[in-house]
Amino acid sequence: MNRTILMLAMMMGTCATAVAQDDGTAQDRSDAAVYQKVETPQRTAPAYPALREADVIYAKRIERVIDSREKKNQIMNWPKSALNKILYNLVTTGEPTETGKLKAYATDSMDQALTVKKVKEVGASCETVQIQRPGSDDIYDLIDTTICTQIDPSQIKRWQITEEWIFDKQRSMFFPRIIAIAPLYHPMLNGVALDERPMFYINYAEVKQFLANKEVFNRGDDAMRLTYFDFFEQRMFSSYITKEENDKDFAIKDFEEFKNNPTGALYDSERIKNDMFNWEHDLWEY
Repeated sequence: MNRTILMLAMMMGTCATAVAQDDGTAQDRSDAAVYQKVETPQRTAPAYPALREADVIYAKRIERVIDSREKKNQIMNWPKSALNKILYNLVTTGEPTETGKLKAYATDSMDQALTVKKVKEVGASCETVQIQRPGSDDIYDLIDTTICTQIDPSQIKRWQITEEWIFDKQRSMFFPRIIAIAPLYHPMLNGVALDERPMFYINYAEVKQFLANKEVFNRGDDAMRLTYFDFFEQRMFSSYITKEENDKDFAIKDFEEFKNNPTGALYDSERIKNDMFNWEHDLWEY
């Protein structure tokens, strides 16, 4: 009897010690996850099916804008995995004269890579101030110097997507393929904001593996978070068309009838979307 009581007392003491240690560890690591998430960091972006030129019977180049301030797109600003910080850090991580971990390009043709130094200059705000000439004892011996502040990536709220819509007769599918992603910003001239333009272009084929390893916030279930690769491939974003390929290479807002008519430009954006829908719809017979 005494032996049984002794064994029970020892077991209770061991459990109490384990609970105390666990409580202390949990307090020290309050931000630690209950379980280790390994699937997303190890995920590989799947390759697209082969596509032959002979199978493409329709193709249209489209540009659209995603505004991360819209309710549906606000998950792009999740502080733990904000797309603006992810991509900007990828293209600016490297030596000053070299490209970063991810190449940034000057145009959506992706034929001219930008250096990290050049990327950091884009969107930077500069001002000229007077400082005392180095080595001079005269406090009135001043020289002009320019001080530039690198853009804060959290200021990037809008994104331009360049994509091509393709009908593949071999698989009887009409689908988009994203070509490039570009963050948008307003350059400043003498304190005046100019028209919005892309900071740089990122080749989607080069970035999709990085996107496949970055989670997107799920409002419904933390255990079922998708990735930015899913976000783009499954078209989970809200956007509007700003340009379709044309002989003048104009965006919608550049045409004379839409320069001072933003409502008309929005209607034309919807017209382009409906034209593509109707084109696919008319292929089938019922």
